[in-house]
Amino acid sequence: MHLFKFAVSIMFSIGICNAQAGGKSKDIQQLRDLLQPITSLSAQFEQQIIDANGLSIQNSSGLFQVAQPNNLRWIVAEPLPQQVISDGVTLWLYDPDLEQVVVQAFDANIESTPAVLFSGDLDRLDTAYSIVQTSDMVFELTPEQGGSLFSSMQIVFANGAPESIALTDGLDQVTVIRFTALELNPELAADLFVFEIPAGVDVIRND
Repeated sequence: MHLFKFAVSIMFSIGICNAQAGGKSKDIQQLRDLLQPITSLSAQFEQQIIDANGLSIQNSSGLFQVAQPNNLRWIVAEPLPQQVISDGVTLWLYDPDLEQVVVQAFDANIESTPAVLFSGDLDRLDTAYSIVQTSDMVFELTPEQGGSLFSSMQIVFANGAPESIALTDGLDQVTVIRFTALELNPELAADLFVFEIPAGVDVIRND
């Protein structure tokens, strides 16, 4: 369950930041110019969690799909199948191994998570983070206020598309998410973001 809970918390934990944007205006604009054209995204992902000593402690892989404004599919295939799906209103957390699905309301206050990168609301991104372009196509985002799950987030682009996201938490643990077979702005059917609860599974409702 650790991997499942981690994926959910990374994508959707709640936090509200109201600070003014930080960083150089040209760096902020450069990131906006890269993110603005992205209205949907589909990619295979490989996620690696690295501890403060540089040791890899967990690996997973699967499918990541997003579509504006707040539609998400985070489908873990290995090592254990797990799913996080949202249509922007409801969030489903499904663990086939436990035969359990948690259903809860989606909260649009996602400034403290990487989901804000692809939400389409770039004003939120500007007010929530200090943005610095550290090198060509590499951006470092630092939360302006407390409440975030991480102390910094790095996003790397290649050929105008997101290549990887790295999150560093307060204990210097780093989560690296690398994208492959990435498609920008594919047509993603709305029903992809609605989870059909299988018969016979335990349903925990927090909505």
